Amino acid sequence: MKNMGGKPCFVPMGGHKIFYWKFGNGSKKPIVFFHGLLDESFGFRRVVKELLDDGYPLYVFDLPGYGNSKLPLVKYLYQIDVWADLLLECFEKLELEEICLVGHSMGGLTSQHLVLKDYAKRVQKLILLAPGGIPHPERERMRKILFPKTEKQVVLLLRYLYGEEFPEPGYLFRHTLVTIWNEKPNEFLQENTLRRENEIFFDSKMKGIQIPTLILAGAEDEITPPFMMKKIKSYIKKSKLVWIPKVRHAIHLEKPDIVAENIRIFYNT
Repeated sequence: MKNMGGKPCFVPMGGHKIFYWKFGNGSKKPIVFFHGLLDESFGFRRVVKELLDDGYPLYVFDLPGYGNSKLPLVKYLYQIDVWADLLLECFEKLELEEICLVGHSMGGLTSQHLVLKDYAKRVQKLILLAPGGIPHPERERMRKILFPKTEKQVVLLLRYLYGEEFPEPGYLFRHTLVTIWNEKPNEFLQENTLRRENEIFFDSKMKGIQIPTLILAGAEDEITPPFMMKKIKSYIKKSKLVWIPKVRHAIHLEKPDIVAENIRIFYNT
């Protein structure tokens, strides 16, 4: 990200720091990005590259506990609504206003929590990329897919993210991913989310989101499948749902040009 002109920054939070990349210094309204589960800010590199010449101030965060946004190993902190509180405090410290907030998957769910807590109305537009928000009807199967314990399960997750065309990773990469994805932060997040499912997943509570919202979804996504995206759209009154064909869950990596163009259009309307 640095070789694209990004400036690495931290927001001091009292005992820990939240990391973000800053691109651009213009006076336009800022676009803020939240990544998904098992990812970090680097995952948005292709979308950022598409938007660099547009002059938007871009803020690409590592969610609390991910990448360079280290958190103390206190189980309570690894909860999506707690992260929303921390990130909203970051916006306040950075004096960000009139924000267009973009969240992928778990970052989309975190974004929804933040918007519902955003009493100062810092966020004006919301873009959800294959967002979480509704409990999957096949919870146990999805849990095993999203929190892989073995190298074989890592390969399966990558297939769900990118489809069959994604080349099978080598042994070292698979082993590294298993190790990283089974560290304490993800274990805490999994336990807290399952324990508080009714509070973490909004379902009809999404009706409280009253700002213009764009939902971008992969037509072949099985992690956040089409019926879930349609349901989210039905709950958020001012929302628009756009399908990206022949794409699974990692739409920001598979089709960054299409994602960026939709961000651009929605930002300017």
